[in-house]
Amino acid sequence: MKDAYIKVFDRHFTDSDDDGFGNFFTTCKIGAENGSIVIRYKEVFDELECNTSISVKDQRVTMIRSGKYRTNMIFENGKRHTCIYNTPFGELMIGIYTNAMYVNLTEDGGVLEFAYTIDNSGRLISENELKIFVNSEVE
Repeated sequence: MKDAYIKVFDRHFTDSDDDGFGNFFTTCKIGAENGSIVIRYKEVFDELECNTSISVKDQRVTMIRSGKYRTNMIFENGKRHTCIYNTPFGELMIGIYTNAMYVNLTEDGGVLEFAYTIDNSGRLISENELKIFVNSEVE
């Protein structure tokens, strides 16, 4: 695993308005494991503190978060996957439908972009855009 930098841009839209952008920049690790490119980093925002692991194999992306807010999300273009989103207040079963996805990632870094919706029992919760940029550190 190599040391690298990661920039994450996240935007959420609900039925009432545009909730705006969230973004952060931090260090991460990137490398190949079991035929996948894997990125690992820590997120810290107010009450949210979690370790995140993103695994990319072909055109399938799995994002696993551990901590108070745990989840295991799968992104595949044109497909809906369900997952459990764990919070300190209980579990929520959500659906993740990936509308568009761009993956250009190697062991040295690259870009991941997603447009996806989150629903609960078929009822739309939000529309989302996620852009992730990873660059290997320069020694």
